[in-house]
Amino acid sequence: MMVELTCARCFRILSPDDVVESVGVGVAHVDCRRPRDLTHEERSLLYGYCWAHRIGCPACGQSCRLFELDSNPFEYYKRTCCPRCQVDLIESVRDHLYTCPLSPEVLRLRVRETRATARRLVKQARDLHDQADVLMREAEVAATELRDAITQSTSEAMSRVIQAKLRDGSLPHDNIPTTIPGGPGDGSACGVCDQALANHQLMMLIPSGTTPIPLHADCFELWNEERHRFKSSA
Repeated sequence: MMVELTCARCFRILSPDDVVESVGVGVAHVDCRRPRDLTHEERSLLYGYCWAHRIGCPACGQSCRLFELDSNPFEYYKRTCCPRCQVDLIESVRDHLYTCPLSPEVLRLRVRETRATARRLVKQARDLHDQADVLMREAEVAATELRDAITQSTSEAMSRVIQAKLRDGSLPHDNIPTTIPGGPGDGSACGVCDQALANHQLMMLIPSGTTPIPLHADCFELWNEERHRFKSSA
């Protein structure tokens, strides 16, 4: 599953509409409390040229002057809500700032470029993040394939060992009871792989003359498959 790009400060998911800045090797909100607030450059344009201009509210149909948006004395520099219906007018404010003919065009262009740069920063960070995610998933697939190949190769090698032991009589292939007893390993050597059976491993005891042969559970499964093939080909 693709992991979303998050703010390096508050760890919330980043949107192209958020106001961001580069932080070390990551990207973060300029203000995590108001991730889509006006940029410093946009506010400079607002206070310098458009403070008393009117904008319309698309929700209630009323108009207000931009300075009326700052109705909260404790967060006067953060408010972009309609004073009548409290709908956030931040995009309407931006549209006005970018198109108002009473402010210098060169400043408006610079403000738009700053905003566009922030959007590109989020996009580039997301692209790099996605590429890293793809590479990680490809590495996981490659590691899984390698493990499967090693397991398959080991299984094939063990099958050849079992076939040889079935031919020379080291392992039985006939007259095997339906129920095979099992229990914790006791340190005995496995009759297939010759490795010790530890106490935390399941040990299967297959009958063979007077002394049962201990096998690991995995070795037992391989032996059981190979003995049936051996009987069919005999």
